[in-house]
Amino acid sequence: MDKKILIITGDNLGLGNDQIRYDDIEILKFPVIIADKEYRESEEYTANYLIDLFKREKVSAHTQAIVKGDLIDAIEKNKNSYDIIVHLIMSSTMSAATFQMAESVKKQYESVIPIININSKQVSSGVGVILLRLVDLIKENKKMEEIENEINFIIKNTFSFFALPDLGFLYRGGRIGKAKSFLGSIVKIIPVVGLFGDDPESIIIPIGKGRTHKSANEIIVNNIKRKMIQVEVESVKLVNLISFEEGNEKVIEDLNNQLKEQIKFDRMVIGKPRLAEAIHTGPGSWGASFVLK
Repeated sequence: MDKKILIITGDNLGLGNDQIRYDDIEILKFPVIIADKEYRESEEYTANYLIDLFKREKVSAHTQAIVKGDLIDAIEKNKNSYDIIVHLIMSSTMSAATFQMAESVKKQYESVIPIININSKQVSSGVGVILLRLVDLIKENKKMEEIENEINFIIKNTFSFFALPDLGFLYRGGRIGKAKSFLGSIVKIIPVVGLFGDDPESIIIPIGKGRTHKSANEIIVNNIKRKMIQVEVESVKLVNLISFEEGNEKVIEDLNNQLKEQIKFDRMVIGKPRLAEAIHTGPGSWGASFVLK
C-alpha cells in the first residue's frame, strides 16, 4: 500500500508504548477523575499509583470520554502528513460517548482527510491485541479495504478474560450491576468475566468463579480452549497477559505456564496496565486477551 496511515487510539491498551512498534501513532489519554480531581497518565500517575491509593484510602474514581479537543489537535497536527487516519476505539458499549464523539469528528473532517473509526468491542488488553494486529496488517502493505475487512474479522475473533478479586471496582466504574458485585463480595471467590468479539451486545459477562488464583487461571485457559474448538483453530495468533498490580508476577507466571502446557500460540506479550484501566479492575486483578486469527 502506497498510502501513509496514522493510527489514533486511547491509552486503555494494556500495552506500553514500546510494545506497539509503530511510529505513526497518536495515543490519546483518557481523563481520570479521582476524588473530583482530573488526572492523566504520566510517570507519576500510573496504574500502580491508583491501585496503591485504592488500598490506602477509600477514594472514588472514574474515567471520562476522550476529550474532543485532544482528538482534533491530533488530527490537525497530522492531517497534512498522512493520507488516511485509522481511529481504533474501545468498545462503544463501554464508552458510547467516545465513539459518538469520534463519529462527529470524522464527519467534521470528511472533506479534509479520510478517517476510519474502528469499534474494537474490547477494553484494555483486548484493544491492545487488536492494535498489534492492525499494525501487522498495515506493515503487510495491504489495501485499506483489505485492512478494514480483516480487522473486523480479527475483532470477531478476539476474546478477553479478566480475574477480578473485588467486583466492586467494576461496579463503581459502571461496568456491571450492583447485584453481580454483591454476589462476588459475599464469598471468598475470584470472579472471572469475559468480553467476546463475537457477542453482538459486546457486554462484560460472568464466566466462572475460582477459589484460588490457579483455579481462576484454569477457567481462563479452559474457556479459550473451547473458543478454539468452536472457531476451528489449532493455535492462537496473539496473546496479551496483563496484571493490573505490581507484585502479581506469580499469577501471570502460572497463567503463562498453563497456556504453554495446553495451548499453541504464535506470539505472546506481557502487557502493561495504564492509569485508566486500574479504575475498573482494582487491586489484585489480572487478565488475558486472545486473538485467534
